Amino acid sequence: MTEEEFLNKSTQATAYLVAMANKVILEESPVSANTIGIRIMEACGIAKSNQKIRDRIEYIIRATRVKPAPEGGTLFFWKSGDDPMAYDFYRVSPEGEVRSPEDIHPSEAACAMLEAIKEQFGIPRDAALVAGAHKLGLTRMTPSAKTLMETGMEILENENAVTLDSNGMLQVKNMI
Repeated sequence: MTEEEFLNKSTQATAYLVAMANKVILEESPVSANTIGIRIMEACGIAKSNQKIRDRIEYIIRATRVKPAPEGGTLFFWKSGDDPMAYDFYRVSPEGEVRSPEDIHPSEAACAMLEAIKEQFGIPRDAALVAGAHKLGLTRMTPSAKTLMETGMEILENENAVTLDSNGMLQVKNMI
């Protein structure tokens, strides 16, 4: 698809692109608006973004009529029926692909850390943040990765999923 065809606002072109966005939401939920845009651009063979492309992608995403769930400064889209508060797994990036921390929902970070804590039978808080980040495929603890993991830890703490033992180690609450 050429850039001109992509920018064509005909009903047929728009319906095709909205269907693509909906497919991304169904397959990758929870998915950030940024990732949806990248997937649409890749599928259409558009290598570089500009303001017109970004505006068109924003329109296409809004046209899905899927209500986004803001998380920090990022809009995440969940497929119908998914509940962010009941999310109980995390995704590992495919070989050679690294997800940006901004494109990972904090619920996934919480799940990754919970698994790391279970595997270690207790772990210091900072080590849990790092171990969870590694499970998500994040190799460096950048400021955005740290923010993601801290938000995930807040989810675990707010849900009373973890507790500190007498040695200051995080434990999964039902394991102690």
